Amino acid sequence: MSLHTSHSKEIYNFHIRKAMDYTKNNYHKDLSLDYISSYLNLNKCYFCDLFKKETGKTYSRFLNEVRIEKSKSLLLNTNLSVLEVALSVGYNNQNYYNMSFKRLTGITPLKYRNMPV
Repeated sequence: MSLHTSHSKEIYNFHIRKAMDYTKNNYHKDLSLDYISSYLNLNKCYFCDLFKKETGKTYSRFLNEVRIEKSKSLLLNTNLSVLEVALSVGYNNQNYYNMSFKRLTGITPLKYRNMPV
């Protein structure tokens, strides 16, 4: 059995797995790099380098991806306004949420909500 450590979905450093799990469970909170590296008891620069090396993306990108994925079901399954959706998944600025959503999906949150099924 060979181990592919570069971008395998299952094989992550303990700290990176812990950061990813914590993020998926607490995405709605203010998860700054300072906070997450402190939570892991790691130097911030070391954490950033390790996260990028292990996952191929920055922690900020990962956090945005988690938040956008969570927001998609809120957009489709609730009557919350786009601002309320943004706030409930951890963004404190609707413009930044709209920008992040469009960068990751190619469309705005409103267009996503109004897409035919």
